[in-house]
Amino acid sequence: MEAYADYDFSLYYHSLDQNEERFIRAILKLVVNYPIVWYNFLENILKNKVMVNVKDGVMVISLELLPPRQKKCFECVRKCLEENRMIVKAIEKKGFLILYLYSQKISDFFENSGFWLEYLTAQACVEIGFTAYRGALLKTRDENIQEIDVLLDLHSLIFLIECKDTCNFGNNELKKLSDLKKKINVRSFAVMVCSKGGLDLDYHKYEIDMIRYRHNYYAFKNDLKDLIARRIVSLAF
Repeated sequence: MEAYADYDFSLYYHSLDQNEERFIRAILKLVVNYPIVWYNFLENILKNKVMVNVKDGVMVISLELLPPRQKKCFECVRKCLEENRMIVKAIEKKGFLILYLYSQKISDFFENSGFWLEYLTAQACVEIGFTAYRGALLKTRDENIQEIDVLLDLHSLIFLIECKDTCNFGNNELKKLSDLKKKINVRSFAVMVCSKGGLDLDYHKYEIDMIRYRHNYYAFKNDLKDLIARRIVSLAF
């Protein structure tokens, strides 16, 4: 965790070591280049708590419950883990595969099924040409600390980006993001990145933009780039 305090708030963010960074680049390459494989792994394996469990650096998979099509998707992800030395030890016992992962941060990537969207959004921001922090913690003057999935830093302008790979969010999340935007006392915009749900929320009321990720990375990156450009231009008028 590193501190960054050039603003009217303190920014902390979690950094990765070189091995973790290498794996994140590799898994995001899989997400981008093989969206169907990743979608099937995400929806049919990772979110199925009967089929897989990830906790405290250990991933346990029920091999007997994996149908052939999903097994192929899992093997793609397992190969990515192995090639980047993210599996410290593997044990197969009584129909279960137990993988001991390299670090808690790698475990967190799979334990929180929405982290992939946060990392992907941060990567898109960097490729566009901006400085981005994933998992940023903002400490405001009232000593409250709030986590932002992705913070985009344009020096005199901040973008606060929340990423939701779930239907379980509503106007309360929008209000919380809007309130934070007012508290940091810096020119800022708020963006909600959603892979599903959220279409019926009142984004206009809270002055929040919304972008859908439809498992097409390049279209998503262009949408994000256009949104940022529009917001920057709007400040001139």
